[in-house]
Amino acid sequence: MPLTTSPTTQTVAVLTGTADLQLQRRTRPSPAAGEVLVKIHTVGICGSDTAYFHGTASYAINAPFILGHEASGSIAELGDGVRGLAPGTPVALTPSLSCGKCEQCISGFDNLCQHTRYLGSAAVTPHRDGALQEYLVVPATHVLPLPKGFTLAEGALLEPMAVALHAARKAPVAGKLVLIVGGGAIGQLTAVAARTLGAASVTVTDVSAHRASTAVQHGADYALTENELRAGFARGSYYDVVFDASGHPAGVELALQSARPGTGRVVLVGNLPAGVGIPHKYITQAETWVTSTLRFAGGLAPALDFLTEHQLDISWLVEQTIPFHRIVEVFQPPNAGDSPLKVHVQLTN
Repeated sequence: MPLTTSPTTQTVAVLTGTADLQLQRRTRPSPAAGEVLVKIHTVGICGSDTAYFHGTASYAINAPFILGHEASGSIAELGDGVRGLAPGTPVALTPSLSCGKCEQCISGFDNLCQHTRYLGSAAVTPHRDGALQEYLVVPATHVLPLPKGFTLAEGALLEPMAVALHAARKAPVAGKLVLIVGGGAIGQLTAVAARTLGAASVTVTDVSAHRASTAVQHGADYALTENELRAGFARGSYYDVVFDASGHPAGVELALQSARPGTGRVVLVGNLPAGVGIPHKYITQAETWVTSTLRFAGGLAPALDFLTEHQLDISWLVEQTIPFHRIVEVFQPPNAGDSPLKVHVQLTN
């Protein structure tokens, strides 16, 4: 059951160690000058959140902290000097807080800022608490007002959409044969982005038949198994641009093998487990151009503009929504079948 509420405290979900997520009461924060207090409505669960929970993340948890970086809510309170926002305004939260002064930030690569503090991340010390709490203070510059008709649940999808769009724009996809390895949330959205950006065809491969077929239902042209892909290699069937969204060593290997020798491009989007290398022999044997992405640059506005300009609906990605007091259930293995593509935790009605 939800913990007892009061005007000055709030419920937060604290990860104290591997597989130890606790609902606790803490003091409700107040915004300082230039900040806003956001009443959190929806938080999407990402693969990085589950990696922290299961102890497989690249960064060690050195102190208890709060997960969650795919978030939306409404403005609850304004700090001194904040203009252009009003209490009650629905917003999405931009999770990356970069310095704004370094060479990378000035050059438009704020996602590569060495001083970035990301919501719900243990990559920095002290860790930066995330959005799995009823109220969160953020800089006023890091909320994006949502247009009329755009739901808060959709607002919480802007962060993964931004990741996918950043990836799809990393290599020229217009008129190209595109393959996406991995049909999870980011793979699904990368397929949507590639198709919208003019790919000649989009193929998705995943070990899950459900995820592969879901991609076809929402814009991909083909769904192939690994065996079907490999059978195509013997016929000279390769891809111009390949995205690995699996975050799995076997997925990366398949992506590298699927790129057209001599001209193929591979974009690594998924996060590999710590200590895992890349099978470079497939790169050298085909002289493949390989790059990677880190989150996204330029905030969430490009993703929102992309969705509204092309009138894209990505709400189908959310296959489960649970209330905040059942948050621990999100990290348990599914009883049967595939885990949901995207789980949303709803903190308020």
